[in-house]
Amino acid sequence: MYPYYPLSRTRGEIRLLDLKPADWNDEISCSLRHAELTETLEFTALSYTWGNPHIRKTILIDGYALDITINLYDALQHMRDAKQPRTLWIDAVCINQDDLDERSKQVLRMRDIYAIAVAVEVWLGKTDDDDDVAAMDLAGRLGAVVNDPEQALAQGFDAKYQELFLKEIEQCTPEVLRALGRLFKRPWWTRVWVVQELSLARQETAKVRCGKRTLPWLDFLITAYAIELSWFIIDAIISNAFPDERLDSFNQAIRMAQCRRLNSTHPTFALLELLNQHRDCEATDPRDKVFGLLGLSGDVDDIGIEPDYTSSPQNIYTDLFRKHVIATRSLDMICACRYPKKYADLASWVPDWSTDQIVPGICINDRYKGGNDFPGSPVAHFQKYSASGTSSPCVSFSENKISMSAIHFGSIVSVGDIDDGMAFQDIETFGRQDKNGKSGSDSETFNQWLNMVLDSPTWDEIAKQYGAENVLDAFCRTLVGNRNNRMMKPPPEGLANEMHDESDESGIGDDREQKEITLGDAEPGDTEPGDTEPGANESDMTTSTSSEDNAFSPPEMLSMTLDGFRSCIQVSWGKRFAILDSGHIGIVPQHALVGDMVAIVLGCTMPLVLRPTNVMSANFVGESYIHGVMDGELMDGHVVETWILE
Repeated sequence: MYPYYPLSRTRGEIRLLDLKPADWNDEISCSLRHAELTETLEFTALSYTWGNPHIRKTILIDGYALDITINLYDALQHMRDAKQPRTLWIDAVCINQDDLDERSKQVLRMRDIYAIAVAVEVWLGKTDDDDDVAAMDLAGRLGAVVNDPEQALAQGFDAKYQELFLKEIEQCTPEVLRALGRLFKRPWWTRVWVVQELSLARQETAKVRCGKRTLPWLDFLITAYAIELSWFIIDAIISNAFPDERLDSFNQAIRMAQCRRLNSTHPTFALLELLNQHRDCEATDPRDKVFGLLGLSGDVDDIGIEPDYTSSPQNIYTDLFRKHVIATRSLDMICACRYPKKYADLASWVPDWSTDQIVPGICINDRYKGGNDFPGSPVAHFQKYSASGTSSPCVSFSENKISMSAIHFGSIVSVGDIDDGMAFQDIETFGRQDKNGKSGSDSETFNQWLNMVLDSPTWDEIAKQYGAENVLDAFCRTLVGNRNNRMMKPPPEGLANEMHDESDESGIGDDREQKEITLGDAEPGDTEPGDTEPGANESDMTTSTSSEDNAFSPPEMLSMTLDGFRSCIQVSWGKRFAILDSGHIGIVPQHALVGDMVAIVLGCTMPLVLRPTNVMSANFVGESYIHGVMDGELMDGHVVETWILE
């Protein structure tokens, strides 16, 4: 086997692979040399996936055998020139994978390696059939539509481009469009390392290879935007041109384009944002879910986290949490915890970054999978929550425990069903009645949550918290986390009528009917202090009730654009509605239970759901949105206690 010689740390050496020219069927022969990483080096950095680690083939390096994965072997065979040598940097070969200390040090250098490389070449894999070739050709034609790709990606695509995109797409067969979707579903797109590799690469020289066919990387980015912009029209022309996976298929390319654009102008990504944004990316080594993004983080030096392949994933994740709290003076990383955890021995308060982002978070600025923002389009900037006001965390760590200061203001007395997303798919028809007088919404979850409020034994406490006439307004705002400053106030009369009709059909008694009438009695001019911003457009606050069917649509009620509405879905999707004994209502994690306590923790922007295990001890359950406490309202006049999380 090839004997690796140590790299000089004082000279900042890396290894470069010289791929020798040969015919297609010849064995792959290379040489490996040490070089100081400087701007004058000329080499191509390969971006690829390792593939199945158990299927390997042998190449020769300076006469010695080295086993590599079959996917890397295929890449070298396709990249090899018949006449000229090629100089490459490939992590699996240029880093001694058996030397954990070297791996840790060289990973830190990958940011510079991909930035200095004269070119970065993406290897998607071999072409499977003629449709793959046709799909590559389509990507090339879509890329050629744009005269200045960098400018278009930065500023957005106007109607002229959309029309040109459609002309190209309409000429394609369903088979070619599906093949294009498959290209974007290849494993390379899911790999966490590619985010850094292509964000740092020179965009003008980066290219994508599929088999023998290569295209500029920018053509693929433009293609991803073209498909997203044309999606509804494509689906109308060619039914099911892409399977249900279409959001995942192209979103990763778009996220990478955004990451590159923002990194080139403001290279200050917070590590927590990066970790959450790319949580659904994959890594063979779970430690790389953190290490693979360090090169893009603007606060990594302040946090003090470095690659260390001698440490376990559990230790790395725990150490990251501790250092992040100290460096940022914030406990918000705790909100990234998701369940179930892959590592059962992780403390309840430590995020397991090896698990996917299955359920969207509320606190951290992540993206609901269906709601990408295109360059040049208005981005939905929501207010940040500040449940603990301007307080800093008061914490101490011991073994797998954390001590923190908290205000316990309520416990859960009832929880609703889990929102599977149908409530928001049906929300445009909720409240509409057909000619038979039946509601247009099929969402049982959405209706159940409403009924929870109306039937709650703690109704008096709820009415005390929000005012009886404002409870319905609080309910609607809770569903979207109050994240639209143009939220209508009060809710349309049609909703109260719909609720009243439901009570008639279900035979609910006079007490509930009186609550419904109270909820519907608000006058159009009634507002609460602080509900609208100075100078808000009056049209943003008006109701919309049809004279023909006395119907309304919640998107009108919420006065938000489709993009903004999609972004708000993350507040409730995959979570439960809950009522506290204090009368507060809110959104809690799907695994929250009756009896769980809710607390404001100093230094955390979100109220946290905790499950008591002993006196003043608890396990962390998850973040929550509790209406009426998200702006520090409870920070004065409440007892601050010390709780220990295990």
